[in-house]
Amino acid sequence: MAEVTPSEPAKKTRIVFIDIGRGLGALLVFYSHIAHPWVKAKGEHAPYIDFIEALTSDPMHMSTQGIGEIAVPFFFLVSGFVVTPIAMRQGSRRFAVNRLIRVYAPMVFVVLLTALLILVHLHPPATPGQSQELTPLTALTNSLLVNYLINPQVVLVPVAWTMIVEVLFYVILLLLLPVLRRWVWLAIAVEITFIFVVMLSGRQLTAEYFLFAVNVSYLPIMIIGQVIWATTSKKIPLWAGGVFGALAWSLYVLGDIIDVGRVDTAYNLSMAFAVVLFMLGLMAEPKLKQRKFWTAVSERSYSIYLVHMLVSFVLLQLLRPAVPLPIALLIVIPAVFGVVEVSYRFVERPSHALARKLSYRREKPAPIQVTSEITIEIPKVDRPRHLAGDAPAGSVSGSLNGSLPPPPTKGVPKPPPTPPQRAPKPPPPTDAEQTVITPLAVPPHRPRPAPAQDLGSGRTAAPRARHSTPRRRPSPPLELQHQPDQEDHGQRGDHDDLPRHGSSFRRTHR
Repeated sequence: MAEVTPSEPAKKTRIVFIDIGRGLGALLVFYSHIAHPWVKAKGEHAPYIDFIEALTSDPMHMSTQGIGEIAVPFFFLVSGFVVTPIAMRQGSRRFAVNRLIRVYAPMVFVVLLTALLILVHLHPPATPGQSQELTPLTALTNSLLVNYLINPQVVLVPVAWTMIVEVLFYVILLLLLPVLRRWVWLAIAVEITFIFVVMLSGRQLTAEYFLFAVNVSYLPIMIIGQVIWATTSKKIPLWAGGVFGALAWSLYVLGDIIDVGRVDTAYNLSMAFAVVLFMLGLMAEPKLKQRKFWTAVSERSYSIYLVHMLVSFVLLQLLRPAVPLPIALLIVIPAVFGVVEVSYRFVERPSHALARKLSYRREKPAPIQVTSEITIEIPKVDRPRHLAGDAPAGSVSGSLNGSLPPPPTKGVPKPPPTPPQRAPKPPPPTDAEQTVITPLAVPPHRPRPAPAQDLGSGRTAAPRARHSTPRRRPSPPLELQHQPDQEDHGQRGDHDDLPRHGSSFRRTHR
């Protein structure tokens, strides 16, 4: 009966806690946008949502924006943790092209879809207090995300505000990449100093500069994620990581003190929860198993984030009040995920393939030098040293016209060795020959070869030649053990490497 051996567990190819965090973050943002900007703001009667809010948002002082507020700092943490080593590995050119396509291709799709709905008067969701005027210029500025740096602002996609924060972080990484590769501690120190200067001078210059400072005020969360990566990968000592983490935390709290567009007082608390959850996930990662469900949700988190509010609000406007809210939600939720699947399969995933194709730089393989001179090691055989005329065993060098000899045939019996024959005794020397005696030359000492392997029946086999095997590369660090798809946004729309989830929560004085 054949012995059945248990199959080995499948090797993880992704960071599981990041997949779970991205998926949950996208779903929490989806829920919060239904519960707050729609149900509560419009006075809908939904006891089940009131029950959930009483257990989550209300005790956590997040009743203004909902429990989904935790998703924003979590994805920003993931961005600093994951994107930093990716930039160092890919280099400036490849990283810039990769991020450009991954971020902007889905964003252009959502802007065009929003513009289409505006043209047919279906009223897509808008940020309170900000214009939604549709012109070719506003469509362009929203597609490029520069609308968040222009006063007055025109926001076509309310949930896209976190993406400009991600883009700013990518630009800083590109500028500091040479420093980051040599001195990680110096790059982090420069980032913290830059954020501090911009935040303090935000109200001293133009309105556009203040909008720039508002977006910069969210970068400390990414710096905390970057510090976690640098500390866990031993790029900086633990004490330095503690100092940098405390400084970045203080800068984020400073944004609440000087009022850079925060809606409520829950920003600092949501960041604290996000950091705790991130650290717990990082410590639990060795015991987490990769699941297809979380992988699928994580890969679609960018599309979920970008299209969920647009599709759900338009459909709810069409269905309510003719259709009861529970039935309307049963129609809206599958429709949202249907559009998400279309966006993922026909926009996001092709953009990933295009980004890899354009950003991949082929390296020319080193030419292989072929020479006709080869050296063959012949095993030595012990022979009596007193025998004259025996050629010493050694190495033979010869020209084989560039072709290697065929490998020795294993298991072929060799003829038994011929017993050594005694040399005939020389005749006794004559008197003339005895006058001069020339000493015999003593052959140099040679190390004894390794004994041949006994194959039985008088057969011997030479020891096998050792073939050099290529060294295995060490396993990459945790933050790089993931597939390219896991580099995408997961928060703002996905985190562009996990971090960009955001929401239309922020109402800035723009």
